[in-house]
Amino acid sequence: MKAFHRLIAKSISSKIYRSIGLVLIGVILSYALVFVGLISLGMEHGTKNVADRMGADIIVVPKGSGKDLESLLLTAKKNFFYMDKSVLNDIEKTKGVEKVSAQTFLMTMEASCCDQSVEIIGVDMDSDFTITPWIDKEYLKSIENGEIIVGSKVAIKGNKTFKMFGKEFRVASVLEESGSSMDETVFVSIKRMDEILSDAKKAGQGMIKDVTENDISAVLIKVQDGVDLQRVTAGLAGIEDIDIVNRDTVTEKLTSGLKDMYIPCVIFSITLIIVTVSLLYIIYYITIRDRKKEIEILRIIGVSRKNVKGILSKEIILISIVGSAIGTLFGALSFFVLFGVIDNVSKVPVVLPSVKENILIVGLVFLLAAGLGPICSSLSIVKVCPKEILK
Repeated sequence: MKAFHRLIAKSISSKIYRSIGLVLIGVILSYALVFVGLISLGMEHGTKNVADRMGADIIVVPKGSGKDLESLLLTAKKNFFYMDKSVLNDIEKTKGVEKVSAQTFLMTMEASCCDQSVEIIGVDMDSDFTITPWIDKEYLKSIENGEIIVGSKVAIKGNKTFKMFGKEFRVASVLEESGSSMDETVFVSIKRMDEILSDAKKAGQGMIKDVTENDISAVLIKVQDGVDLQRVTAGLAGIEDIDIVNRDTVTEKLTSGLKDMYIPCVIFSITLIIVTVSLLYIIYYITIRDRKKEIEILRIIGVSRKNVKGILSKEIILISIVGSAIGTLFGALSFFVLFGVIDNVSKVPVVLPSVKENILIVGLVFLLAAGLGPICSSLSIVKVCPKEILK
């Protein structure tokens, strides 16, 4: 058995450049498939998270801010815009509206005012139906008492606090990653916004724009069951100086963006597999036929047909495993290292897949890439060791 393994090792090392080339094919295939697979999964999760967390059927914002809101929902870009909270009365009177909840956005500059640049959103905890469902009920009272909820990318300290405008705020809960600006957002009770505004003015820094207690940024609306969304949207259109963003618009943009990114990934992966299979088949066909004399010598010295096939197969399996292992490892590492860049250039929200999903993608790609070599070479091995010639 040791001699058998030495023979395989000798066969690989004697044609080192050929072996390296075959390893590189496996590396390229597995690297690309893992990288593309993780990106596709991250986009799919990010899209679903934003759609789930939007919560509201309709969102009303100041005139000219509709696209800014969509950008805030669909990307990691922070934004701010304001209107007078008196608009709440007109919205509540609109036929078909079941619930309304106001939110106020404050954006901070990167300065000593805060531990990092964040979006601060004041949430009306009494009427909210979009953020609170994602928070354990035990934390809701804490928020009313001055604690905060933060997104997944907000850097909290070891003692679970976050500094804003010279004050340390206790972090009650951290939301799961969504792939949108919510990941870099601090949620506070809207009842404490006056206090935060006062702290900001005292600090003399950190705020992009002055805001008063009468300013709100968005009104989130839940439509009554059975009421047509477009009909309510038409009713709201009569209110002056507002833009209306409804759930269907956001979902359509998410679906369109995902399709724009997803389809090229699928086409690329399928094309790469087809090209790799064709390339491997041709390479193994040529190389194995070139080794006909070597195979004849092995038969002459007494190596059985079965063992000759075993030597060729195990040599190819070893090369395929090495290439696949290197490619999948570097593909996964590259995805994590370049995740920030991917998130910035993507048209849809992207989130990191779970550990289990990472292992599944890497495992499936490894098996696929490692299996293509033996599969593509099997016909050539059978032909070079025919029964009627080598018995």
